[in-house]
Amino acid sequence: MPDKNQSYELLPPEGDKNVGKKVFQLLAVILNDKVRLGLHEKWNRNYKLRRNKHWKTKTSASLPLVSANITFTHIQRTTNTLTDNNPTFNVASVGKVEEDQKDVCLDLQRSAEHWWLDQEQQDKLESSVLNGETYGICIEKVVFNEDLEGGLGDAQTVIVDPFYFGWYPVALKDISELQSSEAVVHFYPKSVRRMRAKYPKLANKIKPDKEVLKDLNDDRRDINAQGDKKTNNMLVTIQTIVKSISNFISGGESLDDEETVVCEMWVRDNTMVRDEKTQTDGIGNEYLIEKMKYTGGIRYVLACSGGVVLEDKDNPNINPSIGEDEARQTYLYDKFPFYGANSVKDTASAWGISDLEQLEALNMELNKSLSQMVLEKDKSARRKIINPKNSGVENNEFTNYPGIIRPTTAETGAGIRYLELPQSSIDIEKSITLFKDLFFLIAGTFDLDQAQVGNNVIAYKAIAALLERAATTMRGKIRSYGRLIRERGRMYISHLHNFYTEERWISYAEKDGEQTSKSIVGTRLITPAKLTVVSGSTLPISRVQQREEALELFKGNAIDRQELLEKLDWGNRAEVLKRMNAGPLGSVINQMEQAGIPPHIMEYIKNIIEIDPKKLQAAIEKGQFPSFEQFMTEFMQEKMQGEPQGKPEDVETTKARAEVKKLEAEAALTTAQIQTEAVKQEVALAGVDFDEQQMRIKRAESVSKMESDIKSHKREDVKTGADIVSKLTNDPGFVDRGTKSDNKAL
Repeated sequence: MPDKNQSYELLPPEGDKNVGKKVFQLLAVILNDKVRLGLHEKWNRNYKLRRNKHWKTKTSASLPLVSANITFTHIQRTTNTLTDNNPTFNVASVGKVEEDQKDVCLDLQRSAEHWWLDQEQQDKLESSVLNGETYGICIEKVVFNEDLEGGLGDAQTVIVDPFYFGWYPVALKDISELQSSEAVVHFYPKSVRRMRAKYPKLANKIKPDKEVLKDLNDDRRDINAQGDKKTNNMLVTIQTIVKSISNFISGGESLDDEETVVCEMWVRDNTMVRDEKTQTDGIGNEYLIEKMKYTGGIRYVLACSGGVVLEDKDNPNINPSIGEDEARQTYLYDKFPFYGANSVKDTASAWGISDLEQLEALNMELNKSLSQMVLEKDKSARRKIINPKNSGVENNEFTNYPGIIRPTTAETGAGIRYLELPQSSIDIEKSITLFKDLFFLIAGTFDLDQAQVGNNVIAYKAIAALLERAATTMRGKIRSYGRLIRERGRMYISHLHNFYTEERWISYAEKDGEQTSKSIVGTRLITPAKLTVVSGSTLPISRVQQREEALELFKGNAIDRQELLEKLDWGNRAEVLKRMNAGPLGSVINQMEQAGIPPHIMEYIKNIIEIDPKKLQAAIEKGQFPSFEQFMTEFMQEKMQGEPQGKPEDVETTKARAEVKKLEAEAALTTAQIQTEAVKQEVALAGVDFDEQQMRIKRAESVSKMESDIKSHKREDVKTGADIVSKLTNDPGFVDRGTKSDNKAL
């Protein structure tokens, strides 16, 4: 039966004396595999091709060796095409999207965009793509550097040289599966003096690693240092002198001995330890539980000098101060901080393929043809002179200086002439064109000359078609480097979640293009989210095509002014849009100012015009912006009291002032109503008196009519009745004989 106490981990337990030795044993396995595959030799050759070191021998006067380095053109063109623009990020929540998570995802997206611009990540991307196109693979590492941002720290992208990187087990076939490795190793030479200063307790154990550096077979510095024979002899002499002085001063140690190999190993270790906390079962019994010793199963070991352990600790990508549940939601909880991408995928090896493996032979054949043409050109430029023996002219008389020669006879003089060489073969020129065309056909690149139309004018539609063709040709590279950008962004967000424990300020552009800023705290933004990159967003865009299309769409009312100005990349588009949006109202405001409307009121009107309608309504409802009634109440009160006009007071003060005004108005209304009621009563009394006067007049008219009738009929009995009625009616007042009332109008 297997022993339960036996460890199946890759490295011995922490504190074991063989940890450092095991680290360098694994490093030796990785280096031997790379040497067996011939990777270092191939990478040195690719580096030479890019640096235009194509020929193994050097050129001479008798044998001119010419090289047209179109491999360099291909690498640069591909790199520039793939990194022409900044990537476009999107951050989406994993699972159901809550309302409050939308703002969190938006803040994460803005933070990633801010970090990309602030930390010059596009330049890092260019370096990675150059490595990928030169060696077939590029490697990056994202770690949190506490020394950045004035001591606050920030996520840092490290471009890892393929010469100094490896994984275990070595038989990895897909670089996208790097996280499935048991260990990832990043090693690099470091100054012995600096390492001793950083780790003083281990200073006596830190020694140079000359043999390990030699096994790396990195000849790139020597490639750059190549010169002619005379220069090399001088360098050898100077180096001999410097080495002698160095050995005399340091006691035999040379400058090369002052470097040690630092091996940084990230290894998966599932060692379990007892948790300090205990748990209780259903019946109240307490029992101990186990947990993983290393967060996410990631262990970090740093060793040098063949096995000296400098650090052996828990996953440094996770902040120990945050909770376990929150740490699990961060991207680097159980992942190595490394990722890579291939220029061309090789399904048999994760190291990938470089385009130069296919293009080197064509470039060398092109170089041969060019060298042959140069050789024939030089021969034809230095033609020989035929001088008959009996010409009477010495050979030394034929110089480039003006002079006179005297042949013996005219016949012998006619024999003096240039030697006619055979005509240059046209096959050389054809071969040059053939190899160049084959090179670009295999490389899949193109020239903008293909977009030329009549009168040497580049058609924007032709450019767009060529860009689309290039994107189709590079589709594999686009996917690969797109994943590289995506992994970099996700690891940055993980460091933001773990180490942005204090307030940080980020800047971003609003929808209208105006720059603004906002404070964030990374630990408050921890949420299950995924960062993605818009496919092809780093590719070049034909701005000529965009402008032409935008103008046509604007004429057809398919886009508005703002979109048109953005496509035209107009410098002052925000101010232009503001003036255009003001329209006729802008001139009205100017006329109102000329009419002498107080500045305080004009400022209030301008604020209403400039603010978004939705924001205005929300501000009024929240009391952040006064309504017109509140504003005018305050304005009139300040004017009546003679106080200087200032900014609007707060909402509570404005409400209090409005309540006072309301009470005063109600009191004035009550007083006016009382006065109105008194007037109505006086009018009613006057009306009663008027009615009595009218009744008297009517009775007088009736009596008068009766008397008239009596006189006209001469009846005594009627006359006697009329007298009686007259006495009863007019006594004791007077008898009004007129036809008009003496009442006066009120």
